[in-house]
Amino acid sequence: MRSLLLVLVLAGIASCTKYSRALPPGIDKDLPPFDIQLLDTTVKLNTAKIPKGKPVVLFFFGPDCPYCQSLTREITKRMDELKDVRFYMATMADFKEIQMYDTLFKLDKYKNVTIGKDMKGFFFTYYKAPGFPYLVIYDKKKEFKQIVIGGVSVDSLKKVINS
Repeated sequence: MRSLLLVLVLAGIASCTKYSRALPPGIDKDLPPFDIQLLDTTVKLNTAKIPKGKPVVLFFFGPDCPYCQSLTREITKRMDELKDVRFYMATMADFKEIQMYDTLFKLDKYKNVTIGKDMKGFFFTYYKAPGFPYLVIYDKKKEFKQIVIGGVSVDSLKKVINS
């Protein structure tokens, strides 16, 4: 009984901490093409059109996720340090929630941040994202670097981007 309790406690602690993992099986090293429906609800951005030359962070989020909100708040506060990183924020929430999130964090004032809807559930099917925040980091050649799941600091994110 004690060992079962210990296993459950350790599993609970592990599920609430940040961790990174290598490229999962079945995922190509190059940034895959998929569509993000932008806030105007008519324009779709295909990731194949993202130019090379700057690191890319795909940020799968939930508008009501406190860890996502905390990370977004920290990113926007320290955007001067991240101005050379392209952030593509995607969610499956409805457009009203996405627009509220965009307004709350004033994301439209950052030229390196794009926010929209993952209309086809790409993150869940391709990356096997178990939840959010779920960040997939690509280098300036659009080649996979790392996946970060859960709450993460900007300092940790910068280390991955700059490694």
